[in-house]
Amino acid sequence: MKKVLALILAAMMTLGAITLAVAEEEQVVSVFYGGGTPQFMDPALNSASAGSNIIRMGFSGLYRYGVENGEKKLLPDLAEGYTLSEDGLVYTFTLKEGLKWSDGTDLVASQIASSWNRAGSADLGADYGFLFSYIAQNEDGTLNVVADDAARTLVVTLAAPTAYFIDLVAFVPFYPVKVELADNEGIWATKPETAIGAGPFRMTKYAVDDVIAYEKNEYYWDAANVKLTGINCLLSEDNVAMLTAYENDSAVYINSSIDPVEYDRINATYPGELQFDVLLGTYYILFNVHKDVSPAGKQLTVQEQSKARFALGQMINREDLVNYVTMGGQVPANGFYPPTLSDAYNTALRGAEGYGTWYTGTATPSAVNENYTEDMAAALQTLIDLGYAYTGSIEGGDIKFTDFPSIEFSFNNSGANAAIIQYVQETWNSVGITGVVNTEAWATLQEKLKKGDAEAARMGWVADFNDCVNFLEIFISASGNNYPRLGRDIGEYTRNSEVTKDAGLGAYWGPNGDQTWADAYDKLVDEIKVETDPATRAAKCAEAEKILMATGAVAPLYYYTLPNLLKPYIKGVSSFSGGDVIWTYAYIEK
Repeated sequence: MKKVLALILAAMMTLGAITLAVAEEEQVVSVFYGGGTPQFMDPALNSASAGSNIIRMGFSGLYRYGVENGEKKLLPDLAEGYTLSEDGLVYTFTLKEGLKWSDGTDLVASQIASSWNRAGSADLGADYGFLFSYIAQNEDGTLNVVADDAARTLVVTLAAPTAYFIDLVAFVPFYPVKVELADNEGIWATKPETAIGAGPFRMTKYAVDDVIAYEKNEYYWDAANVKLTGINCLLSEDNVAMLTAYENDSAVYINSSIDPVEYDRINATYPGELQFDVLLGTYYILFNVHKDVSPAGKQLTVQEQSKARFALGQMINREDLVNYVTMGGQVPANGFYPPTLSDAYNTALRGAEGYGTWYTGTATPSAVNENYTEDMAAALQTLIDLGYAYTGSIEGGDIKFTDFPSIEFSFNNSGANAAIIQYVQETWNSVGITGVVNTEAWATLQEKLKKGDAEAARMGWVADFNDCVNFLEIFISASGNNYPRLGRDIGEYTRNSEVTKDAGLGAYWGPNGDQTWADAYDKLVDEIKVETDPATRAAKCAEAEKILMATGAVAPLYYYTLPNLLKPYIKGVSSFSGGDVIWTYAYIEK
C-alpha cells in the first residue's frame, strides 16, 4: 500500500459550502485523507492506501477489520463465518441472510465469485490481480470458487495452504462489485448511479479535486448500528488548506498531510487531538534499475550498479531525518521489513537471527572524519572503489564526485514529502551528486511509475496483512507495484561488453549477474507462500529481503507513523496498523 488543490481560496469556499449544507441535527462529517483525487475508485484497480479508505465507505468484503470487546481483530462482514478443511485448502464461506447491494437488489454468492474472477483476470490487469493466484484455477482459467446462491455458500479452493487468506478476503481488491456495471477503466466507480456496493454508505457525488460524498446505505446488513447519515471525503493535496479546514471546523479529521513544522503549534492549540498511529509500513526511496548510473567512460556491471544505488541510499542520515525533518515518532529504517512485521506463524522478523541490518541508521560520526556519519563514510568509499572520479577526500571531509550521473527524483507534495526529498537532495548535493527534483500530483506520479518513466521516486508501503509475503510480492516481476522495474521491460543492455537479453538491467541477479530476477527472487517468494515449516519459512523471508536490499533498488528511510487530527467530539473511529481508518460506526457526540 499509495494520492497527492492548488487554489486554497477555492478549496475553502467549497469546504464552507459543504459545511453550511449540513443541518445541526444530522450526523454528517467531512474528512481529509490527503493525496487528492484517488487514481481509481474501483476496488479491484485501486492500489493506494488513501483510495482504499475512501472505497471502504461504499464497499464491503466477506471479512473486515474491526473492534470487538476492545480488541482489534478480523470480524465477519458480509459473511457469517467460514469452515476450513483439514488440509488447509478449502474455505467454505456462508453469507449472511438477506444481503443487498446499495441499490436494494439482492447480493448473492455467485456475484462474489464473478467479482473475484474479474479482479484477478489478465484482461483487467489490476496491480493486485496477482493476489488471486492464491486461489486454485479451473482448466478454463477461472478461479476454483463454487457459489451456491440458494445455500448462501462460497467454496474456495486454494492452490496451497495460506495462513493469511482471511486477511486477503478482508482486503479491498476482494470486495464484490456488480460486474455487469463495471468497465475495465474504473469509470463506473466514479458515477453515483453505477458505484453500487455493499458498504455502510453509498456515493451521492464525485467531483475531482473537490469531494466524494456519501450518504448512509439503508441496505447495509448492519445499518441499524451505523449512526452517521453522511460522510464527505474532501480531496486536496494542499497541506495548508487541509489544516485550515480542520481549524475552522470544515473538517473533523485529517491524516498524513500535516506539515511537521505545525506540530508544536497544533499541540499547544488543540491538546490531545494530534496523534501518531504506529503503522506496519516502510517509507523508502526507489530507483529504476534501468537508469544507468555508471561513471563517465566506464561501464559498470549490473552488480556494481546495484552497489552504487545502495550507496545513494546509505548516505542518508536516518536518525537526523526522523528527529529534525519528519518529527512524527518514526523509527529509522535499517531494512525493508518494519520491526513489528511477523510471518504467518507469528515469527518476528526484523531483528531475528539471520536478518541483516543494512544501515546503522544513526548519526554517529565516522572515525575517519566527523563531518560524515558511519553510513556516509561507507557509502563514499563504495563509490570510490567503483571508480567514480572525485575531488577532495573522505579524510578531509570535503569529497565531491564529479562524474556521477544526475538523478531525476519524482515525488508528490503531500505531508512531509517535500521536506524529506529536500533533505535527500541536499545530502547528495553535499558530495557532488545532483538530484533533480520533480513535483507531481499523486495520480500523475503513479502513472509515471507504472510506465517506468521515473528514475527515482519517494514511495511507501503499508501492509495489507501482517506477513513478509506482503512486502516481498511488491517486487516480483509480474507485480503492478514493481516500480523499480526489477525483472521488467524487454530491452538490451551492455554489460561486460556483452549484450544481455530478456529484461535488461532489471533481469539479472546472482554473483555473476547470470541469474534472472524471476529465478532468484520470484521463485523464492513462491516457495515462501507454500512453506509450512515456521523456521524454514522465516529463513526464506530473510533471504528474500537480502536479495532485494542488495539490488540497491530500494532505500528504506523510516518505519511509518500516521499523523492525524481528530475532533474530540467524534467517537467510534477505528484505525489499524495497515493504515485502515474505519468510519462505519463513527458518530458525533457533543
